[in-house]
Amino acid sequence: MKIYVAGSFIDQVDLRLKAEAIWQAGHVVTGTWLQEVSKSPHTTELEHKRKIAIKDLVEVREADLIVLDNRQSSGGKNVEWGISIAHFQNKVLVLVGQPSNVFHYLADYTFPTWEEFVAWLSVK
Repeated sequence: MKIYVAGSFIDQVDLRLKAEAIWQAGHVVTGTWLQEVSKSPHTTELEHKRKIAIKDLVEVREADLIVLDNRQSSGGKNVEWGISIAHFQNKVLVLVGQPSNVFHYLADYTFPTWEEFVAWLSVK
């Protein structure tokens, strides 16, 4: 299964470990933002942000399952969640953490911790 991990950039390092657990469970992680470390010197800051946003949206569309890490507050991950909701018939929506807005209640599954999510995922 292709899985997109949506989360806060400040949690990038921790979410890389979570993505590794997803790989170990036999799945593919489509969210390459987890590996981003710098902007190309050949693009402006605006071009870079636009290209990153488009790439992230494409990766969300490619995924079979979206897992939203809701341990931190941030805006970008909720846009990815919204795109996932718009394509809900083709995606499994998973929330890790507590819902913090009404749209989080549209998750197909909610897990309090990453460990519980990965355990569930391991049998999928």
